[in-house]
Amino acid sequence: MQPTQIIMVTSQAAKDKIATEAMLGPGNQFRTQQCSALAVFLSDLEAGKRIQRIHELETDWGGRPPAYMAMMPLTTSYLLGEGHAATWLKQFAGSILSETKPVPQQEPIQAWCYKNTSLVAQSYVLAAESHDLKTNMMEGMDTRRLKEVLRIPDRYAIPLVIATGYDYENDTDESTLTPRLHLEELVFQDSFGMPYDDSVESFQDEDDDRVASV
Repeated sequence: MQPTQIIMVTSQAAKDKIATEAMLGPGNQFRTQQCSALAVFLSDLEAGKRIQRIHELETDWGGRPPAYMAMMPLTTSYLLGEGHAATWLKQFAGSILSETKPVPQQEPIQAWCYKNTSLVAQSYVLAAESHDLKTNMMEGMDTRRLKEVLRIPDRYAIPLVIATGYDYENDTDESTLTPRLHLEELVFQDSFGMPYDDSVESFQDEDDDRVASV
């Protein structure tokens, strides 16, 4: 469904206005004003309105079987989960059906859109790095004010913005680095809490003598 769009803000006047009226904290304000471009990532919270356009693209592409094409609008509408009541009902039904067979996870539309947009944002960061550009992801902002400045329709949310530009010359200051959690606190093997051990090749059951970390 591709629920992501991006506004590339390059005008210095626009960046100054965003920094003054919408960004929180001197750090985010400074980055917004100093960057070459501010990439504003949008998530379409009414992604169901894209179904017809996506269906047209799929039809023209001709890469999907007829059965998939026939079911796509109905399936997509169900999975998008727009509306709190609809999402709750689908989650409730899914939790019951999950006892007997696998069912798709039902997420609120905002969670689903943010996840998709975050994947695009990560790709953007990696692409920028490949061109020797530096980026800084920011979410400290007043999104209502930012939407007003950039005239963004109500149907869109703003999960994050990414300041993009070049490193300052001779910038070797590492005082802003923060500590990272250790790998063993983040990566487990086969089940939650089991320390990763690359010497273990098979699935370990409840008789595993390794100690799970808490």
